[in-house]
Amino acid sequence: MLPTREGLFNAYPAEIGIDETGPNHLATCIARFQLYEELQPSGEWADCADEQWEITGYFYLEKKDGSLNTITIDALKAALGWDGRDPFWLQETDLSEHPVQVKLGFEEYGGKTRIKVQFLNPFGSTAGGGVSKADDATRRTISNRLGSKLRAMAGPAQTPAKPAGPPKLPPAKPKAQPTPPPKAPKTEAAPPAEQADEAPRDPDASTLGEAWAEFCSHCPAEKWDQAAVEAEWFRILAELFPGKQPDELSAAEWAVMRDQGPAQIIPF
Repeated sequence: MLPTREGLFNAYPAEIGIDETGPNHLATCIARFQLYEELQPSGEWADCADEQWEITGYFYLEKKDGSLNTITIDALKAALGWDGRDPFWLQETDLSEHPVQVKLGFEEYGGKTRIKVQFLNPFGSTAGGGVSKADDATRRTISNRLGSKLRAMAGPAQTPAKPAGPPKLPPAKPKAQPTPPPKAPKTEAAPPAEQADEAPRDPDASTLGEAWAEFCSHCPAEKWDQAAVEAEWFRILAELFPGKQPDELSAAEWAVMRDQGPAQIIPF
């Protein structure tokens, strides 16, 4: 049942989902709150659990122009313990016993006055509808659109300290600029006779050298110098395999870097 009074309440986020909402399909954190205490004018908290009040709050992670809604993201981080990187952590983590504070107020929209969640605060601060959750397709859409922005805002992930000094680069590319991909398809394909002698490539296994060559083919020399390619290479390796050095990766993991690494390159 929806609350009948505005004010400040202690609550539990009984259910949280991440989905696209509204006419602009904005990525949204949707939380259903169960209210259990109400702040009185005297400054004392009064039990209101018997009222069985519930209210759903909508917290937009992005703005209409595609930029991050930093105020809302900071509020979710402070109230729910989210690190601000993967929004689906909020959906997949059980926070139903994690108390928060919500500020409720009546607002007019479309000629009707309704009570809404106006602010979300950490527990201890002074200051109805169902929860939809993204399907696989919507999840990929939100992750692709917000992933790099959220990671950039959150900063480096907290991973175990790495040994001093950068890992070694593939020996075949120590100083030279990356070789751009062949411009004509004919130069990429071997003659039929040669192809017959080659072993077929295992799509689920690869090597460091093969992954590096594929990566460099997406970094043309006229736009990328060697230092920039190396920096982007290590950045993506750290994101795909946090805490691992290149010599620790398996053939299957090098196949992931070969196939997925180029798609994560941030162009100049």
